[in-house]
Amino acid sequence: MKITPLQKEHYAEVSAIYFEGLSTGIASFETKVPRWELWNEKFLPLCRFVAIVDQTVVGWCALSAISKREVYRGVAENTVYVSTAYQGKGIGKLLLSHLIAESEKAVIWTLQANIFSQNRTSIKLHEQCGFHRVGIRKQIAQRDGVWHDNVLLERRSKKVNYMKNILVLCTGNSCRSQMAHGYLKQMTEGKAQIYSAGIETHGLNLGALSIMKEDGVSIANHTSNHVDEYQGIDWDFVITVCDHAKENCPFISAHNAQRLHHDFFDPSKVSGTAEEKHAAFLKARNEIKDYCRNFIEDNL
Repeated sequence: MKITPLQKEHYAEVSAIYFEGLSTGIASFETKVPRWELWNEKFLPLCRFVAIVDQTVVGWCALSAISKREVYRGVAENTVYVSTAYQGKGIGKLLLSHLIAESEKAVIWTLQANIFSQNRTSIKLHEQCGFHRVGIRKQIAQRDGVWHDNVLLERRSKKVNYMKNILVLCTGNSCRSQMAHGYLKQMTEGKAQIYSAGIETHGLNLGALSIMKEDGVSIANHTSNHVDEYQGIDWDFVITVCDHAKENCPFISAHNAQRLHHDFFDPSKVSGTAEEKHAAFLKARNEIKDYCRNFIEDNL
């Protein structure tokens, strides 16, 4: 099998496969195969491909725009059809994987698919290729007078204009996680989204605020947040900065997250003179700064 760009001369075979799909009643709300001119207008000129076996087109895929607005230029809906005679042979997965790779080269950052809830094979295929379910669009439209639900699936590329989500976690989101938050935000220069949280909330530590200000990093606008406030975010990294948080943190659902840990000593526990307290915060700050710099070099 080979995958090659879809050309006008392929359309007789493409339309036959399209007709097979429409005939199932669960592939599309469309009921008629359009002539080439309408099909060509419907789908984007880029990322159109056919799968060919023994000089026969056995499947095809294409993209359509979800909006004409400039802000959505990198968002497209994907379409994949495979001939009934060749289904169950992995051709759909090869086509969709190829389409994903080529769409990223074309600076498409999000692909979405609207699939009939009865079409479990297509839903499973998309999930195998990195799509996740956004939700169900209840009775979104009719086909032959019958209302149907669509499952909305989405895949966000991590290669195109992707900002990684980083969570720094400690016990009270007061000191160590706040300093790491400040340095990561400064060092990533807007190329990642940084959050910090605690398994409790203790408020912003004034010693942390002061020692960061000495190094030119302001965390004055930070707040002390509980980890539960950030449910639903797709984390790329979860960094725990104290053993207590690591051992007592509630389950964070982040299937693809890389989980890192470093137990920094807590300067807020140090008692003594003002100079001794300052030295403790300075030591913790510098260790955290070095860790953040190394983290970025190794991972970003």
